[in-house]
Amino acid sequence: MANAFATLTILALLVEVSVDIVKAAIPFIRGWKSQLTSVVVGVLLALATSTGLLGSLQINLSVSWVDYFLTGLIISRGSNFIHDLLSKLNVSGGRS
Repeated sequence: MANAFATLTILALLVEVSVDIVKAAIPFIRGWKSQLTSVVVGVLLALATSTGLLGSLQINLSVSWVDYFLTGLIISRGSNFIHDLLSKLNVSGGRS
């Protein structure tokens, strides 16, 4: 499970960096447009990498793209959200 969250953290960081680059290139992307951009990038990245949090947790869905979509929503929230999620789930990341 720690490996899945490491993957999510890396993808979340990639989304943050990508959206920051897009926002710098296109200055009118602010507010809800920035959030929408994050969601689109997060979902595309989860789909492109076939990364699904639920599948990693052995929760199988009959339609895999739903897992990728939900994972994309999670990683679109950014690395701070992933860190908060880890804290709430009390994942040690392999440390004793």
